[in-house]
Amino acid sequence: MSKLVLLDQNGVEISERQLNRERIKIGRRTDCDIPLDHISVSGEHALISTIRNDSFLQDLGSTNGVRVNGKLIKNHHLQDGDEINIAIFHLKFLFEPWVMPDSSWAPTVTKTIKQTEMANHAGNDETLLEIGLNDSAGLSRNDTNNRMFDTFVVKQDKANSQNNEMRTGVLRLMGGAGTGKQVDLDKQVLTLGKPGIQTAVIGKKTAGYFLTYVEGTSYPLVNGVEVGSTPYHLQDHDILELAGTRLEFYYK
Repeated sequence: MSKLVLLDQNGVEISERQLNRERIKIGRRTDCDIPLDHISVSGEHALISTIRNDSFLQDLGSTNGVRVNGKLIKNHHLQDGDEINIAIFHLKFLFEPWVMPDSSWAPTVTKTIKQTEMANHAGNDETLLEIGLNDSAGLSRNDTNNRMFDTFVVKQDKANSQNNEMRTGVLRLMGGAGTGKQVDLDKQVLTLGKPGIQTAVIGKKTAGYFLTYVEGTSYPLVNGVEVGSTPYHLQDHDILELAGTRLEFYYK
């Protein structure tokens, strides 16, 4: 299980905190999981969301910001040895693999809805997409690290796996001013959604693409059904909904 180590100005360890919860809040408030008592630290300064072997650091709109390895960040996929600076405080992220108990894994169960219901659902344009700063339909992060998707096994026939490996997935925006906008999923890992509201990641593996919940008060929907915390194996023409955005996944 990964952990954060609090260091003094000389790099000497003061304390450590295991990331043993899905959400670890850092801030000046005493009810934060990691309280940092300094006037330069916001009441709720940052959040670490952990899904199995992957941890994501998010700035919660703090006054003085969050830096990782000297760079100011808003959202960051933490890597082993990353150094986090919050005001006068120095924290180091140490990655330790999370081992899934044998009895805890179960495949995600999804329901099938009628094609007519899908069509009616897709035609509702009340929810609009907010384009991110990089104008990429809410896809905000590319990364070659793929640890998250190495923590589970997908049983699938070899022919399908090889077929999916050769194809590129695409996300198409459904509804709103940007209707029809498409984004090729040509990177190993991509984050989508709205930080602080609801985010998820799509990762590419040999067997295809997988959607995994990261944070938010509810799970993303695929074809109108919550996917849960287990990585969901995306199928051609699945309809995704998260953070007020509706997207279609398909292979080209």
